[in-house]
Amino acid sequence: MKSLKDYRRSLSARLSVWTVLVVTAIFLAALTIMFTESRDHVRTDTLGVARQTLDGTVLHIDNTLRAVEVAANNMLRVIEDNLDKPDKMFDYSRRVLEVNPDIDGCSISFEPFYYKEKGQYFSAYSYNNGDSILTENEGADSYQYHEKDWYKKPKALNRPYWTEPYQEDATEGIIVQDIFSSYSQPIHDKKGRLVGVFSVDISLDWFSDTVSATKPFPNSFTILLGKGGTFLVPTDSTRHANETILTGSQNNADPALQSLREAMTAGESGYREMTFNGVLSHVFFKPFRNTGWSVAMVCPESDIYAAFHQLKRTVQLVTAIGLLLLLLSTWYIVSRSVRPLQRLVDSTHLMTQHKFTGEIPDSKREDEIGQLQRRFKAMQESLGKYVTKVRQQSAVLEARHAELQQAYDHAKEEAHVRNAVLHKMTKNMLGPVADITTVTRTLCEEYQNMTYDYMDAMVDKIDNDAHQVGELLNELLRAAEEDTRHPQTDEAS
Repeated sequence: MKSLKDYRRSLSARLSVWTVLVVTAIFLAALTIMFTESRDHVRTDTLGVARQTLDGTVLHIDNTLRAVEVAANNMLRVIEDNLDKPDKMFDYSRRVLEVNPDIDGCSISFEPFYYKEKGQYFSAYSYNNGDSILTENEGADSYQYHEKDWYKKPKALNRPYWTEPYQEDATEGIIVQDIFSSYSQPIHDKKGRLVGVFSVDISLDWFSDTVSATKPFPNSFTILLGKGGTFLVPTDSTRHANETILTGSQNNADPALQSLREAMTAGESGYREMTFNGVLSHVFFKPFRNTGWSVAMVCPESDIYAAFHQLKRTVQLVTAIGLLLLLLSTWYIVSRSVRPLQRLVDSTHLMTQHKFTGEIPDSKREDEIGQLQRRFKAMQESLGKYVTKVRQQSAVLEARHAELQQAYDHAKEEAHVRNAVLHKMTKNMLGPVADITTVTRTLCEEYQNMTYDYMDAMVDKIDNDAHQVGELLNELLRAAEEDTRHPQTDEAS
């Protein structure tokens, strides 16, 4: 199995890795530019969707409330034209509910003792409980409607008025647990005097369902504020209908939240970036046209870019898979392309071991690698022939060297023998030469005192010793002549 060091030495691996690194750098640069541009476009488009959703919701609620107002205004004319028929008021209140399914309750209430025969309290009230429409005279000591905001406000202002949400506290008659907002307007007689209040009720559940359904994103939510900053639609289980946005801002000392509350209660439209519960959010707010209420849509940052991040993860995954496939395919292509080079490397390795018979197949390629392969093959064949020739010459030289070494050893041995003989003969010559020298000196010094016989004996000794020396010299001359003849004979052979 190849080690990391082997892969680092591999040309195909390095080319593949460098190719993928260059492509990755280009991809990253392109993706960075694309995602930067896309993020801005996604943010603009997504916030545009949120703004359009809010505008559509406000328009839907405004149109519904406007339809309620139109229906109430039409019925008001009927009521004012038939003030002399008090019993007909019950029919009118029922008819309002029958014709307008968005309206849950209707009250046609009059000033105390306006109809003397009806007593102090006279209020024709109808309520749609879903299964049927219930009708009664709701005025009584236990329920003094004159003190309710839905009656007092339009009377005091002498004009139509949308009330803040409220819950009835009646203990007799029709018991209603819902929270309502009422569109109330004064009833005038033909002389222009205010004689009562005509009110239609819309359940806060309808507002809650309509506003809460405004969710362009999974984690977005809406805030519906009344005229005083009251939460008309609770955003979670911890907030109730009379909690104000100012309360949260006071507790958290959040100037941004306080500023939003002031802008919404002032009836402004706009956009803010704020932090809710530690989450950066985009807030769009806009007032309703008729009621003086305001609605805000809160969209968390994570939702705004959710699709972008999902697309980013998908692109990153696809890019990673693509780069991996690119690496594998590049590795395969490059490995296949440089495979002849590996064969050349193997052949070169064999050549370093003096093996020039390695087969180099012809890849039939016409590119640089193919040309290198053919030229390397020609070089291999040329080197093989040259090395064969060198080996042959080397074998001849080795044989000649062996012969010369043998001759040298033989000559060395002969020289050793010759030296030994010469040494022996020289040693044998020393004795006679010394005797000759001694006898000659004696004759030269003592010849006057010698007898002729003694002198003849001395001369005979000299002659004998000289003869021995001559014999030894003859042997040396013969040995020299033989040494002279032997090299000529060897050279001739």
